Amino acid sequence: MTFVLSKMSGFSIEEKVHEFESKGFLEISNEIFLQEEENHRLLTQAQLDYYNLEDDAYGECRARSYSRYIKYVDSPDYILDNSNDYFQSKEYNYDDGGKVRQFNSINDSFLCNPLIQNIVRFDTEFAFKTNIIDTSKDLIIGLHQVRYKATKERPSFSSPIWLHKDDEPVVFLHLMNLSNTAIGGDNLIANSPREINQFISLKEPLETLVFGQKVFHAVTPLGTECSTEAFRDILLVTFSYKETK
Repeated sequence: MTFVLSKMSGFSIEEKVHEFESKGFLEISNEIFLQEEENHRLLTQAQLDYYNLEDDAYGECRARSYSRYIKYVDSPDYILDNSNDYFQSKEYNYDDGGKVRQFNSINDSFLCNPLIQNIVRFDTEFAFKTNIIDTSKDLIIGLHQVRYKATKERPSFSSPIWLHKDDEPVVFLHLMNLSNTAIGGDNLIANSPREINQFISLKEPLETLVFGQKVFHAVTPLGTECSTEAFRDILLVTFSYKETK
């Protein structure tokens, strides 16, 4: 299965790219990824993988895995990198920036899920159609599986916890799952650190946000009023340039 953006029902790639470049962010309906019945079954498989994530060593009440692909200029292939080091500068992540973070690799079953592979292709094709990504350079396509998990006494926080821009020029945030007892976990969009312009709640699996470096954004803490744990599962797909040696 391969997404062909120009043929997707009700989705004009040119209009969406223009909207993204104009506003600095974009909302994408989950219908884009769930047009085929088989994709609902594949989504369930992908969601189950989040229950096996190990705790994030760099933050409480989070579980996380990370893997990355290399997309070379002269090749159509996505090469799974042996390294899963992840670095953010202090400029963009005032909590965990300035250091190399190492996470457990994402399970092969998740990476080989046809729905996940199609999402990565979709994100890549969309990013390539913008005027933001330099397609003459080798790319790193990072996949971040994150589960935010909260109890009544212990909320879960994102990193960084407040308004920021990302190191990567284009970032896709796909909601994978959200427990119905969760409170918060909403997205804030801002033109400046002192001006919140939009509040967006992703509620249904595969509802998606795309961020560029034109806007600041943040995620509100996740909490719950119930005695059982609440969770919010996301898949981040990030685009950056391969390090030159």
